[in-house]
Amino acid sequence: MTSNSKKNSTNVSCRIDKTIYDELLLDAEKKGISLNSLISSIAKHHVTWKRYADEMGFVPVTKRLIGKIFKNLDQKTIESIAHDLGGTVPRELLFMTYDNMDFENFMQILEINAMRFGSVKHTQDNGIHVLNIHHGISNEFSHFLACAHQKMADDLSLKMHITNSDKNMLCLNIEKPIID
Repeated sequence: MTSNSKKNSTNVSCRIDKTIYDELLLDAEKKGISLNSLISSIAKHHVTWKRYADEMGFVPVTKRLIGKIFKNLDQKTIESIAHDLGGTVPRELLFMTYDNMDFENFMQILEINAMRFGSVKHTQDNGIHVLNIHHGISNEFSHFLACAHQKMADDLSLKMHITNSDKNMLCLNIEKPIID
């Protein structure tokens, strides 16, 4: 094993079953990426999400099922569930992943947590973090995510603003607190 300080990566050699190797190679070709990129993304997914999913009690369900469930809930019930669960999952994930709770770690966890609902774009500029969560589920689910994120922001005394909420995505801005 050798380290490359320029890329901050490590060269690893390992043995895997030939059938698995062939399947991974085929998947990489279908996606138009290198085998290395595919394996790195699989490892990143494991390190940032999968290793904690079972411990935290997550179960895989389809977006279609989530959409059907949320379409049958009224606004008050959605808000109640969001307030109940809003800070719990990301906070548990934060303490399982990092040793301390600071703003940057919190934003990383929000991004990792949001990835389970779809694609996420996270940018920052001048202390404003923009998190765009493209879930493609329903307006009701966007409302749930908005309420859950607002609950977390309120609990941590963070300023958050919803910039878009529709049936496909939730966009929000969170201000990094200024520490005197």
